[in-house]
Amino acid sequence: MDRVVYYLAYSFLWLITWLPLRMLFIFSDFLFVLIYYFVGYRKDVVRENLRNSFPEKDRSELRRIERKFYLHLCDSFIEWMYPLHRDAKHMAKYYHFKNPEVLNELYAEGKGVVGILGHYGNWEYLSLLPQYVDHKVWAIHLPQNNKYFNDLINRLRSKFGVNMMTTAESFRKLLLEANAGETTMTYFLADQSPHRGKIKYWTTFLNQETPVFLGAEQIARKLNMAVVFFDIRKVKRGHYEIIFEVLAKNPREFPDYAITEMHVRALEKRIQAEPAFWLWSHKRWKHKRKDVEKLEM
Repeated sequence: MDRVVYYLAYSFLWLITWLPLRMLFIFSDFLFVLIYYFVGYRKDVVRENLRNSFPEKDRSELRRIERKFYLHLCDSFIEWMYPLHRDAKHMAKYYHFKNPEVLNELYAEGKGVVGILGHYGNWEYLSLLPQYVDHKVWAIHLPQNNKYFNDLINRLRSKFGVNMMTTAESFRKLLLEANAGETTMTYFLADQSPHRGKIKYWTTFLNQETPVFLGAEQIARKLNMAVVFFDIRKVKRGHYEIIFEVLAKNPREFPDYAITEMHVRALEKRIQAEPAFWLWSHKRWKHKRKDVEKLEM
């Protein structure tokens, strides 16, 4: 069944992605009306997340952010599949790397990079990164249940030179690369919710107690890789820019959890500035600290 669903969906995607982006956005507008007004996809999750994250905002302001988020969510689906028939030169029109020299200066110093970002703006077009940096680029992903869609996602993400690996194999592969003398860059989507049994650290994020993955900090410290925040900004519909901000050039000089706090605060600042472009439909706060600690007792 997974195979049948995939080929039906892929045939449709393969066909419509020949259209220009401005025409695909017409389809996105239709999708928005369907998902927001009729299906109500995860609307209860979105509303709870927004309400808890911005208690100071009134209902009308929260609804404005909510509608803008769903419009962006539908655009994100269009943008994810758009590179299917496009080359890197064409895609560069839509994704501007503002200061890649920051990364290349680190490479010149022999420093590997751990890149930190969240589910904000458009993270899929980071597939273009190898076109602008000297590092060998890796991206970490969580495998999808449908292996056919998983292969499609990885194929799109690796189209312009990004190497893919799973979370489970990340440290081993990066250690092998380091031992072989390769200077690498690996980027992490660091705002995912850790598995309940693997929660080691809590912080306050968007006014809520939040468990945080420590993998990025741990890898950076063990391999002495610089930590860089990927600040993605939406310029206008379909167009993004990314600014690279060095958080820690020598991570072993920082105490435990300091780097994690820095990247959490950097992402929080970006979300608070323009909240509609974060993935509010994600169940980020499904684990409550009191429940987790109760199980540990």
